[in-house]
Amino acid sequence: MRSLPAHFVDLLLAGARLRSFRRGEALFHMADPSPDMLGIVDGVVDVVLEPGVDGPRLGFVAKAGNWLGAVGMPGMTPRRISAIARRDASVLSVSAHHIETVAMSDPDTWRHIAANIVSHLDNFGQLLHANVHRDNSVRILITLRRLHDFNDGATEFPLTQADLAEMAGLSRNSANRVMRRLAEEGLIETGYGWVRIVDQPRIMSILNRSHLSSWTGYERLEA
Repeated sequence: MRSLPAHFVDLLLAGARLRSFRRGEALFHMADPSPDMLGIVDGVVDVVLEPGVDGPRLGFVAKAGNWLGAVGMPGMTPRRISAIARRDASVLSVSAHHIETVAMSDPDTWRHIAANIVSHLDNFGQLLHANVHRDNSVRILITLRRLHDFNDGATEFPLTQADLAEMAGLSRNSANRVMRRLAEEGLIETGYGWVRIVDQPRIMSILNRSHLSSWTGYERLEA
């Protein structure tokens, strides 16, 4: 929340409740009610899409600083995604009722919440872009950049190549070939169950040459 006014942060967190989730436990499921938004304090959370007959699919991996669950709050519509703890996680829960109370004293409250929602929609717009691009390398690079940009510049993630393939809409073999080439070019490093972004500027340069400009800069909620 470093980009937000201190007084707003104080008001918001004054009503926050700390909750703990074990690995594999759901923070919430798709179609659940939307009574609160959750800020990850510690741990890693999988954002899972559940498109019916195709079964669950990994859409994103959120680290500390990410705020989830705001999309359904303004209209109190059901959750759009599921959130599952990949590792033990501690989160701050801020209820919709508390946010409405804060809005009574700070008229910019819903603008700040909306910025967070726009960030999520932008993130998943890029997910769609990655899944329809014809170049498999670009699909993986978009996926890596999503992880970096929407996790406050994080560079290392507890992900397998199968996870990255799932997020990019590729077969495991296709993703493995791309990842091997990216590692040889010094853009990333990989190990058993992890991937590290080594040269983010070069990744951005490659994507810019593919006519994909930067999408960072939203005033999103950060911890």
